[in-house]
Amino acid sequence: IADGASVTGASPSCSSSSRRSGRGGGAGPARHQDNRGSDIAQYSNFDLAGAGARWHSSAALVGQLTEDGHIFTKRAGPRQRRSPGGASGPGYELATICMVFDASLRCGGAHTYIFTILNGNLGAADGAGFTFDSKVRRRPLWQMHAIFLNQRGYVCLRRGQSVSKLPVQLPRLVEGLRLALTVDLDRAVARFEITGPDGCMEGSADIAFGSLFEDEMPAHGQLRSGFFCAIVTGSATVGLN
Repeated sequence: IADGASVTGASPSCSSSSRRSGRGGGAGPARHQDNRGSDIAQYSNFDLAGAGARWHSSAALVGQLTEDGHIFTKRAGPRQRRSPGGASGPGYELATICMVFDASLRCGGAHTYIFTILNGNLGAADGAGFTFDSKVRRRPLWQMHAIFLNQRGYVCLRRGQSVSKLPVQLPRLVEGLRLALTVDLDRAVARFEITGPDGCMEGSADIAFGSLFEDEMPAHGQLRSGFFCAIVTGSATVGLN
């Protein structure tokens, strides 16, 4: 890790004061038809009160998006088969990449996002985090700069074509877990918190990311804006607020 960066991990904890009622609880889904006729899983325990983040409307092009923009459902599409050795050689399959992101650009200040896996499973290549950019847009992965938590629970950095894991691991991103990501764009620090379905915190990590992007983004101002972004390749329903 570059000089000036720090990574800390917190032990799992659970107390009555740490529970947040109405978010990520263990209640099952109640399905209903939204006013567009789409059958989307709705969770009465997914608290949207005062929510300031919602999925960009473009998510509706790759899955089902609730009218309020807070819940997105992705159905796994056809997998692409690759055979480097030719048609007769051994091959492998790639899932279709689906990128969804917050509808608003955040500039300066501290911002907290709540990302909840309401149903289904994320793929091995999936994850969620914060993308640094001057506008909300979908870009090729190799052009993006981001700090994120992958499906296996590792905090990672994407610096263009380079992806690296930091030496801290949180619980895997599975159904029922909630990721709270706070990004302070003035101090260049991020905090990842994982909470279980019962409201107990299962792990956290604090990352000082400013110096980690110095080689690729020398101007500090380039780290002062961006948006929440998630990669979803599996069949899953995810919430953002």
